[in-house]
Amino acid sequence: MFPAVVRLFFYRNSHAALMSVASFLRGVGNKVYEHAFPIYRPLYGAYKAYADRVERQVLRAILFSGAVVVDAGANIGIYSEFLSRCVGPTGIVHSFEPAPENFKRLRAATRKLSNVRLSQAAVGEHSGNSQLYLSSKLNVDHRAYMDEKDSPRHTVPIEMVALDDYFKPSQRVDLIKMDIQGYELQALRGANRVLADNPNAKLLLEFWPYGLKQAGGNWHDLIVALEGKNMAICQVTRNGIVPFCSESVSESADWYVNLFASRS
Repeated sequence: MFPAVVRLFFYRNSHAALMSVASFLRGVGNKVYEHAFPIYRPLYGAYKAYADRVERQVLRAILFSGAVVVDAGANIGIYSEFLSRCVGPTGIVHSFEPAPENFKRLRAATRKLSNVRLSQAAVGEHSGNSQLYLSSKLNVDHRAYMDEKDSPRHTVPIEMVALDDYFKPSQRVDLIKMDIQGYELQALRGANRVLADNPNAKLLLEFWPYGLKQAGGNWHDLIVALEGKNMAICQVTRNGIVPFCSESVSESADWYVNLFASRS
């Protein structure tokens, strides 16, 4: 009942509510997550439903019953639940989340969803052991790399998996969604065969130039990699998706957008 009331409040008070909750979550971050999760989750879920409404419209349009999708950086399961509904009981959602506490929340959120497959792992270029650099401020900002401009972070050992190793040759994948804090280029490189095996696969990924640079790459390489796969690249805006324009890119730490890429 409580989550439904929260969603109703958001849609009746859309912009003001979005700004208020975004500011609230940034201000208190992990404190509410750790100590009042039953309050945090519906607030964050309603926030994402409104903030990502265009992304969700796109996903509803392209996904179908029986689709196979990847949710890389599944966090606490907000998108995994949404994707589960989109693909239906005959589809599959492969959800990846490396952070131990987030994964515990993800597992709890999806325990009754028979079409969700969970992996406590990060997605990258190569499979093996790695480290996760934990944020003490935001559970959505754990990273698979060390940011030299950031304050020291506590680390935990994690498993890293390349999608080319996770999926068998010729195994079907219809959509790869990535929100992994600047590690998208490495994850994309680790999915070269999967994307070659699935020419109709589509991508929805966070595009954060600052994070891409801190992770050892740069945003130009990500765009070139997508274009090298003959993918058309669009940027998600409040008014829908539009062709990607490099002139609008900023490497400021607080600038990011979502990109949608496909060959068809």
